[in-house]
Amino acid sequence: MSLDKPQGSDYVVWLLQAVLLDLGDTLIHLDRPWDEVLHANLEAIYNYLTKLGLRLDFEKFAETFMRVFEDASAKADLYKIEIPMQDILAKVLRKSRLEVLGVDLIQNAMTEFYRPEIEAWQLYPDSINTLTALRAERFKMGLISNAKSDWAVHAILQRLDIQKFFDVVVTSAQLRIRKPRPDIFNRALTALKTKPPEAVFVGDSLEADIIGARSLGMKSIHVCRRPVEGPKPVGSGADVSSLTEALKQITAWNNGSMRTVEKHS
Repeated sequence: MSLDKPQGSDYVVWLLQAVLLDLGDTLIHLDRPWDEVLHANLEAIYNYLTKLGLRLDFEKFAETFMRVFEDASAKADLYKIEIPMQDILAKVLRKSRLEVLGVDLIQNAMTEFYRPEIEAWQLYPDSINTLTALRAERFKMGLISNAKSDWAVHAILQRLDIQKFFDVVVTSAQLRIRKPRPDIFNRALTALKTKPPEAVFVGDSLEADIIGARSLGMKSIHVCRRPVEGPKPVGSGADVSSLTEALKQITAWNNGSMRTVEKHS
């Protein structure tokens, strides 16, 4: 996989060298509705705090958490920033008038909060085969995830035994910015020593994944397992219904049958 410029031509042919993927709803999915998972998370952190002897009313605690959580999510969506779960929990504990605050308490509380969710994430049937095939083709591999906890993302990868496939893992919690902002993509590309035209991004979100990647000049593959209403953005790349189809598209692009030719400036 190399850069080839025909002699006397103003064009350069870019062969793909790196594959970057989203995590949630691309490689993995929840085994039950999100509302149920979130409730289990809240029960887990509540049980942890009460075992420490902290006096809490569950309904009031849950109401406070949801108010802070939804405010943080709204700001994240509006400004494309990330407010990590540590910050959210610290604010919830302060608003709950808990006197025992500290880094250890917040970190341990976050660990308990995410425990049910980490167990709820499951691999799609074709995830392992796709990742194995891409690695066998010697692609550089990266993961970019919008997530409120960098720790939780790595815990999920380890539980599902897929961290071994990735040369770099970048999360919004780590950088405090979210896809589609270019810096989060550039962090992964820099780590992989790869130029945007040499990379393809595979994800399920048109705004965060597809438009974000293409704004840098990356190829993109939209994994859409459910019908999407509304018009598709112009030049959104390939649309597929599974990771197996995404793998076929990447192979087609790289074997020359659908090679992308970019104008060299």
